[in-house]
Amino acid sequence: MSYRWVEHTAELEMEIEAPTEEGVFVDALLALAELLGHEGRGASVCREIALGGRERAVLLVEWLDELVFMVETEDLVPEDIVRIELSDDGLAAAVRCRRGSPRHLIKAATYHRLAFEPSGQGFRARVVLDV
Repeated sequence: MSYRWVEHTAELEMEIEAPTEEGVFVDALLALAELLGHEGRGASVCREIALGGRERAVLLVEWLDELVFMVETEDLVPEDIVRIELSDDGLAAAVRCRRGSPRHLIKAATYHRLAFEPSGQGFRARVVLDV
């Protein structure tokens, strides 16, 4: 797992390096969970997420937006991915979450400086979050 945060005025830039395309989505979820953190441990909940589309960078934005939506509307903090499948048609995943008191910090993932590309023996992605 490899990611780092880059400071930016009113934005946070997430950079991810992973050995597989699926790994980019897993690391994005883990980074988001770390950023949102919460007090206490509520009930564990599993949520299905299905997104259509071919372009991986756009799927990454939509993936993060779905996770942020769960945080904002249900106080669910994503913890782990039970299952993830990428295809030419999109993404399907089962996400394990916990109810809690997450920080409502992120407004949305943006397309500013968005990237998702092969790099060395894996993949590198970048997405800017509006906070």
